[in-house]
Amino acid sequence: MTTPLPAMSTPPQTDRFGLSSVLENIAATTLKHLRQGGYVSEDEGEALLTTYRSKLGSNTSPAPDFLHFIAETQAQKHTLTVDGEVARMQKVLRSSLNDRVHYWTFGPLSGKPSSLYDHCPDLRRICTVLRCPATLAGETSIVHVASINPVTALVASFLIGQELGRASEGESPFIFTFLTDLPSWQTLMQRHFA
Repeated sequence: MTTPLPAMSTPPQTDRFGLSSVLENIAATTLKHLRQGGYVSEDEGEALLTTYRSKLGSNTSPAPDFLHFIAETQAQKHTLTVDGEVARMQKVLRSSLNDRVHYWTFGPLSGKPSSLYDHCPDLRRICTVLRCPATLAGETSIVHVASINPVTALVASFLIGQELGRASEGESPFIFTFLTDLPSWQTLMQRHFA
């Protein structure tokens, strides 16, 4: 059974404020899946979400990825590393999202880090705020999107598809979403958004 993602009929504005509500919806959806998978209780989840919302309201730019935020918060409590905590949550999320996001274990994403952003400059802002590195895989009809949070990767894929469809007068690219481990994601973030 496939679990629905946050409803979005049109892409939000690409300014920080416009994407703040998208980040909040991603956090709420991620948390819902983590609760259903037994990772956090209702009370723990509400406390984490409240703290994350206050971070979104602050002037922190860009906002932290919700999964990374939880991992940093929960790692000490569970006596795991942040990387171990991310892997634990990814397992819960992948089981609830079935095969919609694949695990990337092949090193860096194929393609030049700036290829997608050179082709469609508005996507740099979206990908930066969502913290989802993305590349064109050789041509404009194939895009790879990576994240440590599969919910974020799926939302980013939707927004990228909408933006590229608009730029190419309706032709939708093939977008492949990938989940990476924390060190790989941090390396991709550095390469794409440093």
